[in-house]
Amino acid sequence: MAAAFPLSTAQPLPLRHSAAGISLAFRLGRSRRTRHDGRCALRLPAAAAGVTCGRTRRATAVAAAQGQAAAGEGIHDSAGEGSLRMVLLSTAVAVCGSFEFGTCVGYSAPAQAGIVSDIGLSNSEYGVFGSILTIGAMIGALTSGRLADTLGRKTTMRLAAIVGIFGWLTIYLAKGATMLYLGRVLLGYCTGVLSYVPVFISEIAPKDLRGGLATSNQLFICSGCSAAYIIGALLSWRSLVLVGLLPCAFLLAGILFIPESPRWLANIGKEKEFRASLQKLRGEKADISREATEIREYIESVHSLPKASIQDLFHSKNMYAVIVGVGLMVFQQLGGINALGFYTSYIFSSAGFSGKLGTTLIGIIQIPITLFGALLMDRSGRRALLLVSSSGTFLGCFLTGLSFYFKAQGLYTELVPTLALYGILAYYAAYSIGMGPVPWVIMSEIFSIDMKATAGSLVTLVSWIGSFAISYSFGFLMDWNSAGTFFLFSAASLVTVLFVARLVPETKGRTLEEIQESLKAGA
Repeated sequence: MAAAFPLSTAQPLPLRHSAAGISLAFRLGRSRRTRHDGRCALRLPAAAAGVTCGRTRRATAVAAAQGQAAAGEGIHDSAGEGSLRMVLLSTAVAVCGSFEFGTCVGYSAPAQAGIVSDIGLSNSEYGVFGSILTIGAMIGALTSGRLADTLGRKTTMRLAAIVGIFGWLTIYLAKGATMLYLGRVLLGYCTGVLSYVPVFISEIAPKDLRGGLATSNQLFICSGCSAAYIIGALLSWRSLVLVGLLPCAFLLAGILFIPESPRWLANIGKEKEFRASLQKLRGEKADISREATEIREYIESVHSLPKASIQDLFHSKNMYAVIVGVGLMVFQQLGGINALGFYTSYIFSSAGFSGKLGTTLIGIIQIPITLFGALLMDRSGRRALLLVSSSGTFLGCFLTGLSFYFKAQGLYTELVPTLALYGILAYYAAYSIGMGPVPWVIMSEIFSIDMKATAGSLVTLVSWIGSFAISYSFGFLMDWNSAGTFFLFSAASLVTVLFVARLVPETKGRTLEEIQESLKAGA
């Protein structure tokens, strides 16, 4: 559900719900199959005369890389020969942050009736409570990259968990709207910083598992939302706070047992710790010499690049990636995910269906559908999932809008609750398989190395601004025309299908360098 919630929400990334996403400084993300001439290729985006490599030198480097690949294929796949247990453990700890992201986003739907009754909030005041999460998330997402680069990935996640604990306790102790708003902003900041989870995962994951493991961010965001929906139907809104506190506690404890990102350690010059971290992730018996060399060369290439500014994003060489990245995030939000996420119970009740039963059913279907999407990520490809997903969200919103239209016109009144239920369930199922996780994954792959941090911040900011705009205006839109609101969401999903079919590139099974070359060729 998130990484609809920016991250994903990535994320991823925030996530998932990002990512996702995320200040996304994927400066260090890369694949272990970088060609030997990677340094040359990475300098190309700088567009500096004299930096471009000559054809002869490039051909020689490629030939050398091919010869080394033939002789040392096993070294490239050292993670496969070694042990993936530490990679999986590290991912499991990191996605506790994704689960926390999901609980923060999912909390407002089942808690609405209890908070309005106990605290005495009006519908507009509760609308502020639901949407103000995005304000804190914007701040968190914009600062997460700097924090992660300065303090390290682990310390940044630890800080987010601590802020999350304070946020939940503030909500639990709230006696009025001010305390609720403060707690919600703190939770928003927590989710914004935790949008960095997909970055950490991408930095420790082998290439062939990168898409699937990165999608686990979205899976656990959905799991957190589902837990909030299902348990929220059984507990009071104050007791539901416990569901948000537990992942923070697990994250704080688990961080003690996992290594820091080797790429971050290499970036700050901690050679001994870098090798120890990489060895721990790849297994004691794995030969990491080649991968360690490639990472160091990659870091040197990154350091040699000029510092990117926001204006550089709008150079012709970067515009294609910016259009794709920003476009996916805009359409993700225009599809209405945060409106449905924050006000699911209200939507069901308005259509004449049980809010508690509806949110429980959504919680049940989200997890297996998202898991299915994660399994398909590196098999069917990103574009196929996006096309299927956006088509499904179009159908789901159209059916929901139709149910409200029938209700307003007094037609087929016995079908109204059923149509709303099927429409919303179809929407969540379709969203969870594609439009939730895939935009954050693609965003982590399409930007050139020198632009990843700046571009990630821009895209994530756009995502959170869209999230706030949709979630805050949803109540007013429903008062204006309930059916029209969902027809607008369905129209946005239809345009998304056309956008993906026309502009979004396929990145499945390609190294980050190969993706960059194809983008330059298509620009």
